[in-house]
Order: sequence, then structure tokens, then C-alpha cells
Amino acid sequence: MELRAEIIAVGDELVSGQRLDTNSQWLSRALADAGGRVVRHTTVGDDLQANIDALRSAAARVDLIVCTGGLGPTQDDLTREAIAAAFDAPLELHQPSLEHIQSLFARRGRSMPPRNRLQAMLPRGSLPIDNPHGSAPGIDLSTTVDGRSVRIVALPGVPAEMREMWSCTVGPKILPQLLSSNLRQFFHVVKVFGIGESDVEARLPGLFERGRDPTVGITVSRATITLRIASWARDETEFRQKAAATLQQIHQALGDLVFGCGEMELEDRVAADLVRVGWRMVALEIGASSWVGDWLQAATGRLEVPTLEGGRSPFAGSLAFARRADAVSWLRTDRDEADSAVLPTPSATAAAEPQTQVSELVELAELAAKRFAADVALVIDGYPSEREMVAATSPFPVRYALWVGGGQVVDQRQLGGHPDVLGPRIAKVGLDLVRRAITDRHPTMV
Repeated sequence: MELRAEIIAVGDELVSGQRLDTNSQWLSRALADAGGRVVRHTTVGDDLQANIDALRSAAARVDLIVCTGGLGPTQDDLTREAIAAAFDAPLELHQPSLEHIQSLFARRGRSMPPRNRLQAMLPRGSLPIDNPHGSAPGIDLSTTVDGRSVRIVALPGVPAEMREMWSCTVGPKILPQLLSSNLRQFFHVVKVFGIGESDVEARLPGLFERGRDPTVGITVSRATITLRIASWARDETEFRQKAAATLQQIHQALGDLVFGCGEMELEDRVAADLVRVGWRMVALEIGASSWVGDWLQAATGRLEVPTLEGGRSPFAGSLAFARRADAVSWLRTDRDEADSAVLPTPSATAAAEPQTQVSELVELAELAAKRFAADVALVIDGYPSEREMVAATSPFPVRYALWVGGGQVVDQRQLGGHPDVLGPRIAKVGLDLVRRAITDRHPTMV
């Protein structure tokens, strides 16, 4: 029988939105890695009755409750009182815990405030969980609810303390007593760009049905689609065997729309491809935003091999301009008449013919590649301002020019979407053009 768990995060700062609950996320992964299944996250404020209700409700449906927060010495720290009341286990002084707290203050050259004595009060029948670097011990209580055994583990809300206590005590000592199976939950993540969520689902009929093994979940973040394959298995080898057919179906249906897996983002794929082929890239972004430059700079720093032969970076840098005319003026310099002769008079208004604009961008890309000694130059023209996005009733025209290895790629798109998504989508289309251009010239990399 699998271990079903619920995580309860306690604190007014969480329910008010002032702080983000990262503990529940971390604990869910830790439980899944150990073989437990988290069925619910609950967040509750610093209210005694609300905490009691949350604990009793959780105990009716799971085998393990993990609480974080509410173990401090102040009046709003109510977790130990809530556990005592919810499971009829009155608080009792645990002398070794009190001595630990007193010695902790003594080492710091301070006397223990009387209020900290509360932290040594534990529900009757519970055991303390050692907290090496904090004053609040955790609580480990085993009880019976409706004839079922339920384990309650309470840990501090300070992430560093909570994680250390989990790693030292809960994970190696408490969880093995509860787990009846040697199965663990494994995941494999596939990243997709260039297609909508509903289109992905249409190409993969039946893949997202609940109850299949492995399960496949789909999420979208800033125009990147993530497919998350999950299954319970004894080890990584068994999981790979179970997931093989699903992965094959995804790759056959989506082809080169798949750009990576795991934590990889599109800029990571492009940076890695540049290193593999020994190419150097520069980016020019025109409009009210710039995304590609920051992304590629960060992605280059994440590479295991961040430089090309000779110590050069695969990303030469980026330039951002408010208007196309500004980009042309900057690139055309008096000291380089040959470059000046190549470029036409910049079109200063949006009324210029689209083909003229694209031709201008192509020449900008070629000149940028020359100036930066780059093999690839990407120009993106069309980032709208936030005001324009909010007022928009139709998609925006976005123009792309790519100079790569002496060849040219041009593209024009009509792109729309929520203001939080549109800028990243425009940038990712450009990065995807670079990815595909590299693959076209080096097909063995696919």
C-alpha cells in the first residue's frame, strides 16, 4: 500500500501572499523521491481553530501529515498547541529539549527568555526531532484516527532548518518506518516550442488521459510547452523502460518542435548548439523590450564548456534599440565608408513597405555579424510597448532577419498574446530560427 501524505504550511505571511511557500514544493519532491505520494497541499494562517481543523481533516485522508511553520516562541506560533488539541495529546515539558534550548542561548552569550520554554513543550506521546541549528525541535507524533495509523511530523518554517532536519532525521529514520513499497516516483520532462497547447493535445490523442501509466501532464509557461512524464518504479532503469513508448510517441508526433528536456530552456539549447558547431552569435533587438541578449548571456554562463576554441564566448553580445533607424545610425559609422555604402537610408516610420523593412534588417544582420566577428546574427524588430500590448485588438507584425554562415533567413510573423507572454514569445521565435538554422546546416546534431 502506498504512503499518502499531506503537507500543511502554517503562517499568516503565506495566506496573505506576503511570502511564497517554497517548503511545500521542496517537501513534495523529497517525499516523491522517497516513495510517498503527496495528495494535497494546505496553507493555513496563524489561527488555532483553523490549524486544528486542518490537522483533523488531513488525518481523515492520509497516512502522513508534514507541517512546516508555527514552532517559534511567539504567541502566533500555534502548531504544537494545534497538534495537542487535534489529537487529544496535552503539551508536556520535554526536559532534554529545554536543556538544548538553554545551552543554545548560553553559547550565544544570552539568557533564555521565558517564552522560549514553550518550544520544549511537546504533545504527549510525541518524540522531538533534533534541530541542530535552531531553538525549536520538531515534533514526531504517531496516533490512531478511525482505526488507521497516522503520523504527524512538524518542522520549523525556516527553509534551511526544515531541510536539514528532514535530511538528517525524517528522511532516513521516520520515512522508512512508514513506506511499505520500494517504489519511487520518477519524472522525465520534454520541452516543446512552436505550437499551441491544444495542438499538442490533438497530435497526441489519449496521451493525457488520467489513469494511464506513465502519466503525462502538460503545462505552458511563456510560450514554452512542458510535457511531464511520471511513473512509479523501482529504479531509473525500470522507469526508462516504462516511459520509452510514450517518449517515442511524443517525438514521432512532434518532431523538431521538441527542443530539449529537463530544465533546458530554448536559450540553453541555442547556446549549447553554438558551442558544438564552434559558432559565435550576436543579437540585435528593436522595440520596447529586449530578451534574447539577457537569456543567452545567462545560458552561456550555465554551459559546462562556455567558450569556443581560443577562449572566445559563443555569444558575442547584444544590442537593443528603440527604433530601426537608431540601429542603422549606430551601425553606420563615418570611419567605415564601405559599411555605410551597403546600408540604405533608414526608414524612420512604420509606414515603410514591409519588404523594404525586411531588406533593411537583413543588411543590419550582415553588418552586425561583420562588426562582431560572428557566424550568426539575429535581428528582431517589433517588440511592442506595454501600452501598445494592453490597447491591442489584433496581433503585432514582427520581423526577423538571420544572417548565418553567409546565408540569409527572413521571417515575418503576426504575434499576439497576454503582455506577460508576448515579449518572451517574440524572443523565442527568434531563438528558434537560430536553432533550426544551425540544425539545417549540421543535421547530424539532431
